[in-house]
Amino acid sequence: MTTQTDYDGNGTLVVTRTYDAPIEAVFDAWVQTSKVQQWFGCADTTNVNSTIEPKVGGSYTHEMTIRDEHVVPGVAYFTEYDPPYVLAYSPPRPDEMPEGAGFDMGVRVEFTALSYNKTEIKLTHTGIPHEFSTFIIDGWGAAFGKLYRFLVTEAHAA
Repeated sequence: MTTQTDYDGNGTLVVTRTYDAPIEAVFDAWVQTSKVQQWFGCADTTNVNSTIEPKVGGSYTHEMTIRDEHVVPGVAYFTEYDPPYVLAYSPPRPDEMPEGAGFDMGVRVEFTALSYNKTEIKLTHTGIPHEFSTFIIDGWGAAFGKLYRFLVTEAHAA
């Protein structure tokens, strides 16, 4: 299974991938802190510290350590939360963001059960600044691959 990415050049990225796992397991991997910390981030992410309050208005916060040396903070709040079908988050107002925490971007993730043990994810990331588009496209591609490996490992552990 491959990750499909489509960047429109105007700040919107759509990433799609199908996983061999039930929709509930795939959704939980996005909202349970202990699971997110095992796969979230780009290929160079060596540590993720997350705080997740899975509800509309709840926080969706990650600090990613890149190559064991650079910490990238990210803070957002759930704007949609409909388990196990949809989650969406956007950052707070610029005056509420920690230093270096990002831009006015939004992420919406849709989960579709294709069968009992197959789930498609469609992520739409909007507001991507052009100067960061390659980093973000590559980051989501790597994260979707890491999520695949996490779900395979979790299935074998069960």
